[in-house]
Formats: sequence, structure tokens, C-alpha cells
Amino acid sequence: MENRSTKQRVLIKEKATSDNKKRLYLVWFQNGKRTWESTNEFIFEKPKGLLERDHNKEVKIKVEALRNLRETQLFTGEIDDAIQQRKNKSQDFYILFANYIKAYDKKDKRVMVAVYNLFKEFAPPPLNTKQVDEVLCLKFKEFLDKRLNGESPSSYFARFKKFITYSSKGKNRIFKQNPAEDIKNTKQEKSIEKDVLDIDELKLLTASYCGNENVKNAFLFACNTGLRFVDIKALKWKYIKGDSLQMNQAKTDVTVNLFLNANAKKYLPKRGKDDEFVFNLPSHNATIKNLENWAKAAGVDKHITFHCARHTFGTLLSYYGSDIATISKLMGHTSLKHTMKYVRIADDMKRKAVNAIPNY
Repeated sequence: MENRSTKQRVLIKEKATSDNKKRLYLVWFQNGKRTWESTNEFIFEKPKGLLERDHNKEVKIKVEALRNLRETQLFTGEIDDAIQQRKNKSQDFYILFANYIKAYDKKDKRVMVAVYNLFKEFAPPPLNTKQVDEVLCLKFKEFLDKRLNGESPSSYFARFKKFITYSSKGKNRIFKQNPAEDIKNTKQEKSIEKDVLDIDELKLLTASYCGNENVKNAFLFACNTGLRFVDIKALKWKYIKGDSLQMNQAKTDVTVNLFLNANAKKYLPKRGKDDEFVFNLPSHNATIKNLENWAKAAGVDKHITFHCARHTFGTLLSYYGSDIATISKLMGHTSLKHTMKYVRIADDMKRKAVNAIPNY
């Protein structure tokens, strides 16, 4: 790398961090002023293994190309315009959000992508970071409350706040003050009742044509096991032995042990090899579309998803007499507070059933 100091050159500088990395910068003199520009790149100070060594080589080539470009722009007097264009690009909210998701490596990345797409629908680009204030964040929360059901509005807004908080701290800071910090993200638990199917609705779905038997069987199986879509999709035959199902939940990494009732076993296909998937499902979007068409054909006026299947399982367990500790274990909950919502909804259903008895 270039180490000589000269007023006629654009130089590459390194700054060590506390995590065995070096951040790379460009620096040059212009009109008696030294200018530093972050490349947003880093190299490993002491690379371990082939991947880190290859990373260093690729980054050095990339940064050297940028250095050559900046040096040409310095000599032609175009560097100020180039830096301003880069600054404008760095203030594009959607570019920043997309870069955040690209580097995101948590299990809920699919949900984070969905949040990005919903925000893009709510506030179409272009959008500058200066336009993202508390009012806009609050309106997005209201948009989610109207658009989604159950816990989804709260869950999605929590992911959005996670990105905003990340972008309001330390070296990643693009907001001087977190615009979503004071917005309370309350859950609308009562709206979950909209997503719960009763026995009559399950019978209608069972008797109706879905268009994709794998989707139909997987959904009805989830209504009798409470498994999430991600777990249904990952379900292999080796996790099912006789009447029992045991697997780790992708979301919580908690092991769930289930007894498969007659309904659940009815929707299982012919057993395959241990490492084969039980249900051959299409993409998430295609699955949702199948469920929407199926519900419409069955005359079920509800927006059914695999969240709906899970809510149905939990609520029916409570409605038909299971205690809260048992429900919690069967659902794979990490806290009883997550289970209480099903007890409350089941109680509401029982109250409505009692009140439906006519006066005489």
C-alpha cells in the first residue's frame, strides 16, 4: 500500500480497530486542506485462513481502484463533485437499509426483508435520511397496524426499530437522534382472534380443494402441531418416530416434543427416508397465495397463514381444557406470558358461546 506522503497523490491510510481489523481510508491535500474519506472497507490485521486472506486481497484491489479514480478526479478538479455525489448516495435511506439487510446474518432475515418491502410500499423511493423523522416512523407503525394481523405489526415494527437504532449509534450513525426511540411498540393481542380458526372453519377447509395438496396438508398438520412455517418446511422424517415429533425450533432453538393426534397423522404423506423433507412446499409467497385462494374457495372469511395455524393450535388446546403449562411446552414457548394470549382468547370464545344461548 502507498505510504509516501505527498500533496500530489491520493493515499490509502489504515486505522486499527480493537477486533483484529483495519479500516481503510483515502486522504489527500487540496487547497491547503487535508481531506479524509472512508472507503467503508476493512482488512484483517492478522488474517486467519484462506477466506480472510482472500478477503484482504479483494478489498485491497477494490480500494486501490477507488484511489486511482479519486487521484484522477483530484487532477481534473472533479473530486468535489464526486464526493458530493457519494455523500448524496450515502444519505439514500433505501441504499442504507438494503446494505444493512445484505450484511444481516440473523435467523429472522426473511422478516427483515419483508419489513424493507413494506416500508418501500409505504414510502416509495427516493427517500433521503433527513425525511425519516418521528412522524414518518409513527405513520409506518400505523400502516403496519392496518395492514397486518396478530402479532405481526409489533414484530415487524420491532425489526424496523432495530435498523433505525443500529443507524443511530457509533460508526454506523446516520441519524443524530433516533427518530423511533420514543414510539411505543405495543402488541395488539386481541387481533390474534381474527387469525384463529374454529372447528367449523377447519371442517370447511378440510372439505375444500386447495390447488396444492402439499400446502393443504402442511397447513392442517400445523393446525394440529403449532409448528411455524420455517419448521414445517424444515421438517424431516427423522424427527418423527411413531406418534411423536421432536425437533429444534428455528426461531428459538428450543426443542419441542409433540404427541401427534389422529388429525395430525392423517395429513402426513407416505413416509420417506430419514433425511427427506416431509412436505414438499413451494416458496413462502407461493404458499401464501395458495392459502388465500383456498380460504376463499372454502368460504372462510379470514386471512389464513401459518401464523394462523399456530394460533389455532394454541387456542384450541386452551378451549378444550389443556392447562397453561402444558400448552406452553407443546408450543415451545420460552415464557408463559406468550401462552397467556391463547388462554385469554379461548376464554373469550367460551364467553361468546355461553352468551349465544338464547333467552327463554
